[in-house]
Amino acid sequence: MFKFYGLKYLFEMVQPLKFDLYQGQQFIGQCQANLGEIIGDKQRIFYLSDLMNQRNGMISFKTERSQENIQKIKFDIYLQLNNSLFQSLLSLFKEQQSLSLILYKKVPNKQVILQTEPKPKQSQLNWRKIETSFEILCDNDPLQSIFCEVIQHEGFNQQSLGQFEFWKYQIDKKVCLFNITNLNNEIIGRSMIDQFEYDIEGQFYNFIQQGTQLALIIAIDFTESNKNPYHSESLHSISKESQYLQAIEQVANILMDYDSDKKVPMYGFGGIPKYLQNFNKHCFPLQGEAHNLDDIRRIYEFSVKNIKFDGPTCFNPMIRQTMKWAQEDLNANGNQYFVLLILTDGKYMDEDQTIMSIVDAGNLPLSLIIVGIGDSADLKAMDKLDGNNGLQDTLGRQAERDLVKYVHYNKVKNDQGQLAKELLDELPKQLVLYKTKNK
Repeated sequence: MFKFYGLKYLFEMVQPLKFDLYQGQQFIGQCQANLGEIIGDKQRIFYLSDLMNQRNGMISFKTERSQENIQKIKFDIYLQLNNSLFQSLLSLFKEQQSLSLILYKKVPNKQVILQTEPKPKQSQLNWRKIETSFEILCDNDPLQSIFCEVIQHEGFNQQSLGQFEFWKYQIDKKVCLFNITNLNNEIIGRSMIDQFEYDIEGQFYNFIQQGTQLALIIAIDFTESNKNPYHSESLHSISKESQYLQAIEQVANILMDYDSDKKVPMYGFGGIPKYLQNFNKHCFPLQGEAHNLDDIRRIYEFSVKNIKFDGPTCFNPMIRQTMKWAQEDLNANGNQYFVLLILTDGKYMDEDQTIMSIVDAGNLPLSLIIVGIGDSADLKAMDKLDGNNGLQDTLGRQAERDLVKYVHYNKVKNDQGQLAKELLDELPKQLVLYKTKNK
């Protein structure tokens, strides 16, 4: 077994790695894989190749976060002391008093984890943004208690005023209020753990390690506003590599690392395919199966030449189809999180239906990423779907979570890799929010 340290994992980037294996001076084999592929593959087993590029064995990987990069948590602690107790204590002491908190891990023995700074004593106190981890507090064990002691300071003297306990499983279930009791087991106040935040990157890593797969689906706009592909001004021009293909490859190159079967369904909308007799022009499969970037390029180039561009632009049928797949996987106890990539050159005509579907999709394992192609002024309509402030449909229903990200390709096209960074930067958080909400 060999151990490698110091690899910084970045979800939004392709991080290629190469491993050469020697026995003494003799070369045995080589393995090449992306870091995301190693983390995202269910088996984490890859083939070794010799100098003739023939398979010469296998290599398996196990990944874990370093101790310096364990899953951090942040939270605020508030204290509310009983007024009668507070007033009586003040009358006993003339000197200024202060309070601090000490957090202990109780197993196997009382071990101090952290101590807050003292604060002048008042009936209400708060300590904001305490940062630690459940690994440190309780070995990440939901049933191992975490002990917090309220310490009273006066000059160089200090004594325990009271204590409270909490557990990881309570925090996970949003239990945040705890009684503070003294040595006589009398309740002297209450504590509240608030604004609790998990490290999103750490949670995303954990879900992927536990087997969650990212299932990419690609939907391409073939409406007539893209213009004839045999003309150079077309956004699907066959005489040069189009923005459509560039954008698809940047995103697929990352997300396919997190899908063990590498199968990427490719669909079109707004066109009339010559190779299909019965079809829905707002949601039709492209011809062929994609398992790698070469397949994606081949299917795209064939489609451009064999689809009559038509219209209008509608998103809802494609979103509904993806929702159906997500629900079927959920019913089958699958562990996939679906990512629908829509590439379009202009305004969609079914806004109300699209927003209603996005609101409906809040309880499904699904995110929607949209790339605007070209420079049409109509692309501004896409900003409405990127609902950081919450989407509301015509029935007055508010989206339960943000699951849409939109990027205009022209704004990032001169910075290699920037499209994928911006499109995918919210995806880990969207997955984590869905997973934690639907435990």
